[in-house]
Formats: sequence, C-alpha cells, structure tokens
Amino acid sequence: MTAQIPSLLQRLEHSEALFEQTGRYQGLDTLTQLETDPLKFESFHARLLSMIISTRETMKYIASSPAVRDFEEFVIGLYTPEGDAIALSTGIMVHVHTLSEFIKFIIKNGYEDDPKIRPGDIFENNEVWAGGVHTPDVMTLIPVFDGDELIAWVGAVAHELEAGTYEGPGMSVLTPDRYGEGLHISAEKVGEDDHFRADYLLRLRMGLRNANWWILDDKAKLSGCLMVREALGKIIEEFGLDYYKQATKELIEEGRREFIKRVKATMVPGTYRGLTMPVHKRSHVPFVHPLANNDFIDLVRQEMTVTADGRIELDYEGSTGWSFHPFNCAPGPMNGGFWITLTQLLNYDGRVNDGAYLAVKQYLPEGSIVNASYQGVATSLAWWTLIPIFANVWRLMGISWYARGFTEEILMSTPTCMVGVTGFDQFNSPTGYNNFEMAGESCGARGVADGLDCGSPIWNSEGIQGDAEVWELTGPNAYLGRSFVPDHQGYGRFRGGSAWQSLWMVRNSELVNVTLSASGCMNGGVFHKGLFGGYPPAGWKCLWATGTNIKDLIARGEKLPSSIDEAEQMLKDGTITAEDYYVGPDNQWSPNLRDGDLFGVLYYGGVGYGDPLERDVAAIEKDLANGLMTVDGARGAYAYRGDDASTAAERDARRQARLDRSVPAQEWWATERARAQTGEVSELVHHMFARSAKLSDAVVEQFKAFWQIEEFPYTQTGEPDFAAPAPVGFYYPRSSSRPRPDEA
Repeated sequence: MTAQIPSLLQRLEHSEALFEQTGRYQGLDTLTQLETDPLKFESFHARLLSMIISTRETMKYIASSPAVRDFEEFVIGLYTPEGDAIALSTGIMVHVHTLSEFIKFIIKNGYEDDPKIRPGDIFENNEVWAGGVHTPDVMTLIPVFDGDELIAWVGAVAHELEAGTYEGPGMSVLTPDRYGEGLHISAEKVGEDDHFRADYLLRLRMGLRNANWWILDDKAKLSGCLMVREALGKIIEEFGLDYYKQATKELIEEGRREFIKRVKATMVPGTYRGLTMPVHKRSHVPFVHPLANNDFIDLVRQEMTVTADGRIELDYEGSTGWSFHPFNCAPGPMNGGFWITLTQLLNYDGRVNDGAYLAVKQYLPEGSIVNASYQGVATSLAWWTLIPIFANVWRLMGISWYARGFTEEILMSTPTCMVGVTGFDQFNSPTGYNNFEMAGESCGARGVADGLDCGSPIWNSEGIQGDAEVWELTGPNAYLGRSFVPDHQGYGRFRGGSAWQSLWMVRNSELVNVTLSASGCMNGGVFHKGLFGGYPPAGWKCLWATGTNIKDLIARGEKLPSSIDEAEQMLKDGTITAEDYYVGPDNQWSPNLRDGDLFGVLYYGGVGYGDPLERDVAAIEKDLANGLMTVDGARGAYAYRGDDASTAAERDARRQARLDRSVPAQEWWATERARAQTGEVSELVHHMFARSAKLSDAVVEQFKAFWQIEEFPYTQTGEPDFAAPAPVGFYYPRSSSRPRPDEA
C-alpha cells in the first residue's frame, strides 16, 4: 500500500515548526550529502544554477517589453514544495522571497482544495497582500510534480512597463489608494495544461493599453518555467529524487550557516540607528485627488541590530503611519528591499537562497508606512520609500564593516528618478510606459573606490540604460540628447557615480502626458546620506515645455537643445518659446504635450564616501579631463587649486575654518533642547513627529529622554483617525512590532 503524501500545508507547518524548535532549516543538524561527497554536492548546485541562468538568457529573446528584453528587469527561480528558494538566476534579486511568499500564500489559503494545484497549472500574482512588491512586478508560477507528488515550484518575475494605472503608468505618482493603480492579479490560477486561459488573456487585453507587452512577457516567463521543469527532470534522473530532496534542503541550511559566518567575520555586533525622511509635495498639482492633495514627510526610523551569533534584525519602531499615497509598504515590499541588500552586500557568492532569510528578521510596526494596515492601501510606488530606507541600511552596514576593518565591502547608494508616459503613441494607439533607462543610473562610492558612472543602481545591480532607439520605437519620444552632467555626483574622498540627463521631444502625437518623479520626491538625494564626510548627490530636476517653437527651429535648421540645462537656458533667453514650461525638483505631472513639445529629467548621481578634502588630486584631474567636473566645481568641492602644493594649502585653510565654525556638542544640545521643549519646527515637521508618536509610545519616551524634557510637544492635528481594516478571510504575510518585554 502506497504511503499517503502529506498535504503542502502539513509540510509547510512541519518545516516551520522544525525551524522554530531547532533554529535550523528542516531541523537539519548534519549536512549529510555535503559532508559525504562535497564535489558531487557542488556539481549538483552548479547544475541547478546553470540551468536557471541559461534559461533566463533564453527568456530575454522571447519576451516583448523593453524592460525584459533590453533592460533585464526579470528573474527566474527554483523553490521547494513549501515555498523556500533553492536557487535563483541573475536579475532583480528583490524577488527571492516575494515568490516564496506567493507560494506560501497559495498553500496557507487552501489552494490544494480550491482551485486545486495540478500538473500544468499556472498561477499569477502582482498582489502586495500575497507577497508582491507593487503592481508592475508580475509573478508567474508553476508546480513541478513527480507522479502525484509536488516536488518543486518554478517561478519567474518581470517588471511590466504598463500596468493599467490611470497615470504613471506602471508606478502611479498621485493615486491615493489601490483603486487607481492598475490591474491587480491577486494570486490567481490563470492557466491549465501549460497554457494561459483565453479569459485571462482577454482580461489583459481589456485592462491594459500595451497588453501585448504583458502577454508576451507572461509567455516568456511561462516558457522559462517549462524549460526549467524539463531540465530539472533530467537533473533528478541523474542524481536521483531522494538526493534532490535532501540536497536542496541542505543547500538552504548551508546558506543560513554561511550567511551567519560572513556576518560574524565582517561585522561588529551592536545596534546601529538611522532614519530617513522622504518629503512629498503634491498640493501644487491642480488635478490631484482630494485624498492625496497634501504635502507631508514620512519618517522612517531604523534600528539595525547585529547579534553576537551572526543574525541581523531591522526594527522600524517609531515610523509614521500609512497614508493616502502610493509610497506605502507592506511585508512583501519590505522583504524585497531587504533581499536586495542581502544579495548585493552580504550573500553574493552564488548561493542565493532562503537560507539567508532564515538568519534575518524585520520588525514592521503594523499600521506604519512600512506595514500598512488598510486593505485599499496604494503601494505602486513603494520603491520611493524602500530605496531611501535600504540606502540607509547600506550605510549602517558600512559603519559596521568599517569598525571591523572591511572597508572594501562598503558600498553607498543612489537615489532614483523616473519618467512615465501615457496618452497616444506615434501610431495613434493608446500607450503607457515607464522609461526604464533609469536602470542604468550610477551607483554610490565604495569604501575604496569611486562609484560606477552609469551602472548598478541600488535596486538592480545588472540594469542598463538600453538603446535610445528602442525607446524611440516604444513611444512618441525622440531623444534630443543623453549625457553626463558635470559636478553632479556625491563628493567625497571617493565620489559617487556621475549623474546624467535625457531630453526628449514629443514626436507624432497630439496627446501625451508625462510624470516625472524621484525617490523621496523632493530633494530625495538628501536622504541618501554619505558616510564619514561623504556628500549626498546634487538634486534632480525635471523639465516639460508645451506649445513650443521646436518644429520651427527644425524647419529653419537652427540649433536644438541637447540637454535639460541647455533647454532651460534657451527657454529663458527666448530662443525657445513655449505656452508654458516648468524646470525644477518638485514631483511633476505635466499638462498635455503634443508634437514638438519637450520633456526631460536629470537623474541623480551616486552618494560619496569620505572627506572630500582627502580626494586624490590625480582623481580630480581625471574627472576634469573627462568632463565630469568643471574647474569651479573642483575648487568648490575639493579645494583644488591646480597643483599639489596649492591644493594642500587651501585644504589646510578649510580644515581650520571648519574648526573655527564648530560648536561643542554640549552647547549644540542646549540650544536645540530649547527648541525641542517648545516644538519650534515647521508645520510639516510637526505633523511628521505627531504621526510617528501616534503609533509609538517608545519613540515619544526616547525623544523626551534624549532632550530631558517632561512633555512631548507634538500633537496630532488635521488628520482623521482612520478605521482602516487589513484584509480579512485569508492568510497574508505579516510582520509586526517587536514584542515588548512584558509581552515576550
């Protein structure tokens, strides 16, 4: 008589119980396969890894949208029956654990019984309550069976350039809730017998402007999953099913142990504190939804604890609450942001699996900006909160590495900007897309070297700009220029990567709207702080100009602008005339643009590391020769005076001037304490403190203790106390506040 196979829910609960009891994945004490034959074990892992990486490379040529085909915003991975990551391809590492949460959502919500999980089934998700990050990140998932037993899952994720948002178009800037952020696929079965259902494809065609991108990308992801399923069968044939089951468990447990070893070897145990304060301005936009018509600051407090036994814990106690904007986070987005940090900074040796996840913990206070409690919350631009958050976590990790002597591990961050286009394209068809050339943004400085110019942003280390010609085919925009911007990098002993800018002309369309925004929105670079004297990058800016005379300039053969800076100057001196135009750093949604009008964005550079007065003169002169700095910029930032002796003398003078301006910490504290007692801050800052205090008594007590005052001066005003229920009736990922001593 054949033994009954436990249900997936039983297996998942058993796995979780074993980890809770032992602290080891599946309770493994001995890694039998690894210890018995390490070469075979390495060969097995190499086969799995090469299988999914080679499949990903093939998927690029099947896909449709530029985001996948040209800019590589996708990934594919192999998972255990319980939903734990075994191996992941190269690509957007954010989705190591988001796919895990999707699988566990399916299991814990009884999908085995209804709608059932059978060979050939296809599941799809971009739902934040089921582990997703935001609307454009779309997951495709298939089960792998051996007879009647489900032995694995294969999943793929791609970022879609168009998700049906009424503005944005994939990442909405202004929507107050989920009901304006596009097409939600909420952990649904969308196909059987290895084919997508016709009604699902019809839904995509009816709900999206550029449905072919999503549909063909879905088919590319499905093809990749099927290729992995077939190749996995051959690997199991070679190694045996029993070996596969045991070795995949050991890979994850080994990943946990190796992660802990790296933390213990390179980081100093202790608690590291930081905060970010993204500023969002929307009250100036004439057509924003009433719920979203406000200016505000979202305070995110971070406490990173490195434990003596090699674990990392992140606690966000004291962060402000969720609100009616698309920058909210939930456990899915926060896990995704954490995974980018882990894979790029700590877990980068090829063993990318859920072992590292078992050695970390995030405490996300329920109802806060990092763990919204409202079912209708908007998260389509969660990245505008995530990127500043985890940029600061990178910074905190850098402090720990520096303390341990591993300065070569330090990597600073990069803020992010974005352009979205909606309207009608050059072929008079409805269109919507985000220009993903931002995937080639410059990265921050290293602890031992300058940041890369135009490469490796915080959220995708493999992203590239792509060809301008591809974007010109994608939508009604012609490039007038794309170039580096002098003096636009975070200054430091090692500078961040240089900023660059793009300028477009609307081409053959009479109805185009663009959104131009940045992480942290207003001056987001300020919240990407440097380290040990390093500077944040200079601010971003955007441009739009409507009703221009650009077509007349073309007809007369006159010079056209090739950058935002040049266009701005030509608008000011009257060479370019316009009915209306804007140049600046505020989050912007343009009026209708038409043939011959302009729009553009100046992206951020990377964050700097170390005191700029310690920068090597030869490095300054190299940047001058390459046009990445001006002489005036070098003088202002680095006290450069043309030769070593003059530069050294100027630097000595500046160091002395710093000392002359400095104030003893005790004197500074006394002055600021007087302000803290009275609450003497701007209305926006008052509101921010009040929102934070509303969710956290601990932050109030910490504030009072630091300033040695009796009363907390910031009270909640002007915002209703929303009764905002979380989703009910099904399991969804949660991670709440750290238990207090009396609750533990």
